[in-house]
Amino acid sequence: MAKVCLGMILSLDGYVNDRDGEMGKLYASFEPNEVIEAAMANTGAVVMGRNSFDESPDPDAYADDYEFQVPLFVLTHRPPANHPKENENLTITFVTDGIESAVRQAKKAAGEKDVVVLGADVGQQLLKAKLADELQIAFAPVILGKGLRLFEHLEDQEIHLEKLRAIETAQQVEIWYRVLKE
Repeated sequence: MAKVCLGMILSLDGYVNDRDGEMGKLYASFEPNEVIEAAMANTGAVVMGRNSFDESPDPDAYADDYEFQVPLFVLTHRPPANHPKENENLTITFVTDGIESAVRQAKKAAGEKDVVVLGADVGQQLLKAKLADELQIAFAPVILGKGLRLFEHLEDQEIHLEKLRAIETAQQVEIWYRVLKE
């Protein structure tokens, strides 16, 4: 059965972007490795928020060169007027009825493969709804001081984790956790 994995890269002080909303400084040190490549190959669907989706200046580019060529489920209150280009592997569904619906649809599309969730707001919704099975967090070697925090607005949540593995590359550390269900 598909696992639901929240995957993000953070600054050491917990930000997913800088004070200008940019993520480039975080990805400057990103190095693909065997574990990441295997996880990507085992991804059957992606759930993301509209802000993450809009990071691409050309929505049609997802069908041409997005790293995950799988069904995308974009959680939004405002679907675009024109549907972006798709291909035989990558379809795009705009989900307007909440994180539970997006995850349910993504799990069905993923089959036995995993569902990867991307984006700070969607990640917070996922954690609040207790739908995450794993967290895959990479720490970039930068302290941003200001920006958007991944774990903002979770004051009412206490989430217990079990470390599954840690991977050290030349510039960053990635830690994979299982979310313990209570």
